[in-house]
Formats: sequence, structure tokens, C-alpha cells
Amino acid sequence: MENIVEKIKSIPGLSAIEGCTKEQLQEAQEALDILFPDEYMDYVREFGCIDFGSTEWTGLNIKGRLNTVTATKQEMDVNVFFPKGYFVLENLGIDAKHVIVNEKGEVYILQYDKTTYLCGSISEYLDMCMKK
Repeated sequence: MENIVEKIKSIPGLSAIEGCTKEQLQEAQEALDILFPDEYMDYVREFGCIDFGSTEWTGLNIKGRLNTVTATKQEMDVNVFFPKGYFVLENLGIDAKHVIVNEKGEVYILQYDKTTYLCGSISEYLDMCMKK
């Protein structure tokens, strides 16, 4: 099974920033009071954040709307239904839909008060994004 870092490296037209430090990762987990799943930590250590095609994933080592802590806290502030133990991986930019991930690495779509299971891992979600 190909790991998420190798899978991301194979994406044509990938735009990415430098990965985050161990300290940035620890600070982000503390700020959100969660433990990131291993796949997410591997991803942000290598890339910081990525975008390709119509996909923009949040990450660390970046300021603004693509910062995982910023994006998650902003959604928590406006959506009282944001579930504890999750973080924003992607703002889909349509109809208030966000892709969120829990500490197990399971991926969901959050739209207002509705949380819908999408897939069992960030790697599976990446496969879905690559098919868009």
C-alpha cells in the first residue's frame, strides 16, 4: 500500500509548501485539543499544505485560511454543531461544506448540523480528490 506522502508526490500539477516542524505540529494539536491521525502528520511534515486542480487542503507552516488551526477555529466559531475531536481538512467553498477528519483519520463532510461519513482514511479521500 502506497503511503500518503508518496501518493501526493505523484500528483501532476501539485503546488505545495515546505513541511512543518515537530513544534508546529505539537502547537497545532494543543491549540485544537486533539491528536492528529498519523496520515495527517506524515502529510504536513512533508508538505505543509497542498493544492492541485480544485483541491486545497489545509495544513501547517502557512498563515490564513489554509492553516488547519485557523480554518478549524473559524468553523467552530460559526458552527455550534462542529464536532469535538475533528479538524478541517478542506473547505469545499460551496453551501458551507467542509471536509473534516477525526482523530482516527476518518473523513466526513460537515454541512451546518449534518455530518456525513465519506471514507475511512485521508488517503482514501485523496484518491477521491485525484479523480475529480
